[in-house]
Amino acid sequence: MAEINGYMNIMQRALPTGIDGTRIAEWQLRDGSSYGAMVQSLATALSAVNQQWVTRFGEVFSITEELIMEYPNGGSVTEMPEITDESKPGSVRGETIGHMLPLAPYGKGIGGTYRYFRDARQAQIQSSITTLVNQAKWRFEKKLFGRFFSSTENAIGSAGYDVPFVAGSGKTVLWVPPAYEGTAFTTSHSHFIGYDSGSKNMGDVLNGLAATLDEHGIAAPYTAWVSRADVASFRVLTKFIQFVAPVVTYIDRGSETTGNQMYANGQPMVAEGTFGYFQSDYGLIELKAFNRIPTGYVGLFKSYGQLAAGNPLAVRVHPAEGFGLKIRTETADDMKYPIKDVIVELEFGVGVGSNRANGAVGYLVSGGSYADATIG
Repeated sequence: MAEINGYMNIMQRALPTGIDGTRIAEWQLRDGSSYGAMVQSLATALSAVNQQWVTRFGEVFSITEELIMEYPNGGSVTEMPEITDESKPGSVRGETIGHMLPLAPYGKGIGGTYRYFRDARQAQIQSSITTLVNQAKWRFEKKLFGRFFSSTENAIGSAGYDVPFVAGSGKTVLWVPPAYEGTAFTTSHSHFIGYDSGSKNMGDVLNGLAATLDEHGIAAPYTAWVSRADVASFRVLTKFIQFVAPVVTYIDRGSETTGNQMYANGQPMVAEGTFGYFQSDYGLIELKAFNRIPTGYVGLFKSYGQLAAGNPLAVRVHPAEGFGLKIRTETADDMKYPIKDVIVELEFGVGVGSNRANGAVGYLVSGGSYADATIG
């Protein structure tokens, strides 16, 4: 062995010739995971996503196995006639119209050999799970927001259609909302409305959309889904109700500018996206902000509760699958090597519910011409 004279110093820590430091680090960082541990982590992540969808968005949709929605077609109303004890009242027969609900399967897989899972770092496995979960979120959420903020009909089969909220003339499925309190509607009635930003503000949009629902007998309170980029435009409205944390003591000094300043106890920007309320001319509106909604758009609806049948949207599921993400495992003769893919599937479709009047979309833009939103 060669002799080297001198003091020991930090340079002596360098690896000698013939030793690969990268390979040593990879070996030391391995976590000794397994196929079963990966499946368990994946199942936990999917369960959390399924619950998150219900918790965060369950106010806007119901879950159904139905292929179609059928409901009354409106128009003018004739008053019930007066009769005598010898009269035989005539019969009446209501007219119905309907639409179809889409359904499609989606899927992605995670796979690897026994030796990969044995020697991989947990961060690598977790990254694959996170990527798959994000792809599922993108698919479900874009379908949900896309149906709400679109006035487009989508063909299903040769004669069926997945339809928007009541959207006026120029459509194949021309629905007329039932008359309410003396007001009859026509096929030109639409819940997709443009507002000119040159003369209107977000308060006008909220009041206009609230009036649109109220005239159908859909009473407040309402929920408005808005763009997170527009939060500041709502906060400056005269009738905006600001959250004040319970630990804060405040004095109403006559608003930050003029008029009354209104407050509500609660934490601002809670997890579900609520950042305040607006006291409209037709009742209270809860304001929720989402990044997926582009600037200028407001979607207003009345929620009847988590997954309630009266909610504006319906998520169709397959009777054999139910709602949410599912795991499909592909087995092999040797369960350790190689291991086949773990497939994650999501089978669903998003359509409008049976009350096509319970939803209205406003677009605040220069000139006031409505155009469908592009969901991010």
